Parts: sequence; C-alpha cells; structure tokens
Amino acid sequence: MKKITQILTLLIAIFALCNCAYAIEDVQKNKNKDVVLKEEVKENAQKQEQSRMEADIEIQDGAILSLNDCIRIALTNSPEIKKYKNLVRQANALLGQSKASYFPSLSLGTGYYGKFNNNDGTSISDNSYGLNASLSQLIFSFGKVGAKIKKAKLNKIAADFDLNYETIKTIFNVKTNYYAVLAATANMKVQEANISVNERQYQQTKAYFEEGLKSKIDLVNAEVYLSDAKINYVTSQNTYDAAVIALNNSMYIQSSPKYSIEKLESFNFANKYAEVALKNFDQDLVKKFKAPELAQGASYQTSVQKNELIDINYKVKKFPYTLNESIALAKENRPDLRSFVAVRDALRQELKYQRIQYLPDLKAKGTYGLNAASTMTNSFQVAGTLDFTSINAMDIKYKIEEAKAKLDVADNAIDKLEKDIYFNVQTAYVNMVQLEKKIPLTEVSVKQTFENLELAMGRYEVGLGNFLEVQDAIVNYNKAQESYVKLIFDYNVARAKVELEIAKLDKPQEQKDK
Repeated sequence: MKKITQILTLLIAIFALCNCAYAIEDVQKNKNKDVVLKEEVKENAQKQEQSRMEADIEIQDGAILSLNDCIRIALTNSPEIKKYKNLVRQANALLGQSKASYFPSLSLGTGYYGKFNNNDGTSISDNSYGLNASLSQLIFSFGKVGAKIKKAKLNKIAADFDLNYETIKTIFNVKTNYYAVLAATANMKVQEANISVNERQYQQTKAYFEEGLKSKIDLVNAEVYLSDAKINYVTSQNTYDAAVIALNNSMYIQSSPKYSIEKLESFNFANKYAEVALKNFDQDLVKKFKAPELAQGASYQTSVQKNELIDINYKVKKFPYTLNESIALAKENRPDLRSFVAVRDALRQELKYQRIQYLPDLKAKGTYGLNAASTMTNSFQVAGTLDFTSINAMDIKYKIEEAKAKLDVADNAIDKLEKDIYFNVQTAYVNMVQLEKKIPLTEVSVKQTFENLELAMGRYEVGLGNFLEVQDAIVNYNKAQESYVKLIFDYNVARAKVELEIAKLDKPQEQKDK
C-alpha cells in the first residue's frame, strides 16, 4: 500500500508540473497574442503570394504579348519546371537530413514495472515506476557523415543544374514556336497576295477572251491557277493553326484565346503585331476571292503590286562567338553536363562512404534515470562510447563494387555527353552559318522574280507575251517569297539552337516602334 501511495504521489506531482507548464505557456500566449496573430497574417499572406506566383497564367482575349511575356508564361505554367523545382526542394531536404547527424539526439522513456517471485511458498512482489532521459551527441564519425553531407550537397547542385537545363529547353521551345507563328503569318499573307495576283490575271485574261484577243485555253488555265492559289491559302491557314496550337502548348495554355504577338527584329513585318487565333474555315472562301464579272468587251489594265509585308533587306546580327568559342562555352556552361559531373562527384563520395562504413562512431552520452520503488532513487550518467555497427565483410565488398560500377557508368555518361556536345555544337553552328549566307542570295531572288513578273505582265498587256510566261513569273515570285520566309524562320531557329547548345539562350530584344 505504501508503494502504491508513493507512485500515486509521483504521478500527481508530474501532473501538477504539467499543469503549471501549460498555465505558464497560456499566460505567455496571451501576452504574445497580437504578435502571433500578426505573424500568422504575414505567413498566410506569404503563402497566398507564393500560390499566386505558382498558379498557372491564363492569356486574356485581346492581349498583346512579347516573346519575353510568352517565355514568362511558359516558365510559370510548365509542369516540368514545377517538377524540377520540387526535385530541388527534395534534394535540399535530403541535405538537411544528412546534416542532422551532427545534432544531438534526445530520447525519453517511462514505464511501470511489476515483479513477482515465489520462493519456497513465499510470495514476494515488487512494483516500480521508472522515468529515463538520455542525450547523445556524435563527436567523430571517421568521415562517414562528412561523405554523406558532401554527397547530398553534390546531388543538390545536380538538381539545380537540371532545373536550369529544363528552363533553357523551355525557352528554346517557346522561341521556336513564336518564330513559327510569325513565319506562318507571313506565309499566309504571301498566299493571300498570290490570290490577288492570280485574280487580276484571271480578270484580264477573261476580258481579253471576251474581246477575242486570247484563246479559251488561256482563260481555263487562269481559272486553274486561281484555284491552286486558293488551295495554297487554305494550306497556309492549316500551317498557321498548327503553329498557334504549338505556341499555346509550349506555354501550357489549355484555352484558345485571341491575342497578338509582337514582331521581332529577326521577323520584320509591315504589321506591328501578328494575330494569334485559330482560323474559321467558312464555306464562302471561294466566294471571298471570286473575281468580279466584267462587262462584255471591257478591258482590264493592271500593274503588279509588290508585297511589302516582309522586309527583304534583312540585317543579320553577327553571332558573338566563333565555332571554337562556342564549343568551349558549351563545355563550360551546359547545365546537363555540369549536372552529370556533380552526380559523378556524388558517387565518389558514395564510394568513399562504402569503404569506411565499418568504422565506429565516437559519441558522448548523458543519461538521467528516476526510479520509484520502495524508495525514490535517481541517477545521472555521462559516458563516451565507441559504437560499431554490425559488420558483414561480404556485404561491404559488393557494396564497394557496386559503387565503383556506378562511378564508371557516370564517367562513361560524361564522356558521351562531351562528345555529343562537340558534335551538336558543330552541326548547329555550321547550319546557322550556311543559312545566314543564303539570306542575301534569297533576297536577290525575290527582287529578280518580282522584276521578271513586272516585265512578263507588261509584255502580256501589250500583246507581246503569252499566258504561260506570265504564270511562270507569278509562280516563281510566289515561291521566292515562300522560300524567303522559310529561310528567315530556319535561320532564327538555327541560331536559337546554337544558343541552346552553348547554354547562352538569352531573351532577344523586341523591336521598338519608330
């Protein structure tokens, strides 16, 4: 009975101490209530701001977006970017876990113990209540914890580089699709102008036919070429719609808003903005471009109108690096290569850990014990310990072999990537230079085919030329414009590809109004 009374007294004392602690804590909470509320409001505001920044961005109808705007939207909306950001958080958390080994460990335990002995018919019982607390601090691990921390740091660095590489790939995709919309817009305007040229030719041929100056076959051919021009226009609309869908997809926009994108120095159009919206294919497309009926015996005088949509005096901005400089920059700056190197270095730390994992841990420990039995006793102990984990020599051997193999795989991956970078930079750079050299030649072709079209139509109007000569000139001029638009697009994509390969994918400047 006396023992039970002592135990109950101890429990009541502990309960009273807990209540006192709670009371002190409540008083402190009441004193700091305003401060806590302010901190909670501030924290909630920060969480809301972070959620707002991480929320997907939608494009409003009628918006005018620059290339930088599109890139910002893509970087905000991209699930891949969000994934790599979370992987960075995960790597940072693992780094914190590895550092935790250097922090002290606290353990608490309590229990009620009952013991009953029966010796020669004599029963003896002994009940007790115990409370234990211990504090352990790692002093020295012979390099094991250090290897883990270095490995975690290197994995964190690799995660940062992976995020960086995904970022520049996203920028490249947006730039490519942005250029594609501008090119598709230009090509659609070229095809629309081609319809107008063929429409005029049809009207003139019809007037000449009704006057008896041209044959029926010329009129039929004019109708065929006009129909082909309309078909080409529909095809250009399909290309435009595909480019719009690709641009929206690269920005992870699920809706189909109507917005405009600004022109760039690399795509200099007469229009300041290019509309971005899916086209409606109505049934009156042919009616829209149908040539008006001319009065019997009427003549139709026409002159060739130059397509001023695109500037054929294209100014190529000199690429700031030579081929050798580009290769050196790629090996120095490529985030994927630097990530591979960081992973390789982390595996070296893993190999180091496996080689020393059998070594002991030197720790300092302090233990406090309270025991309530027939008498109340307490104790405090301080000790230095050398703790060995279970050692399995065979397991350690093959873990070391595994770590060596992983390290060799990482070295092979780095070697392959370095060779791929060298080849890819060379290929992209040479392609960019070749396209750059073609630009002035294609500009000359556009000018020459336009002059040829003027001459052919002039000869046709005065009766010296034939219909096929005019149509060949029209087709050649249209193809020259198509080739020019495609060349400008290919050059800009090739230049962006080089920038991607050397990890120098800067956001371009937009052209300002003059």
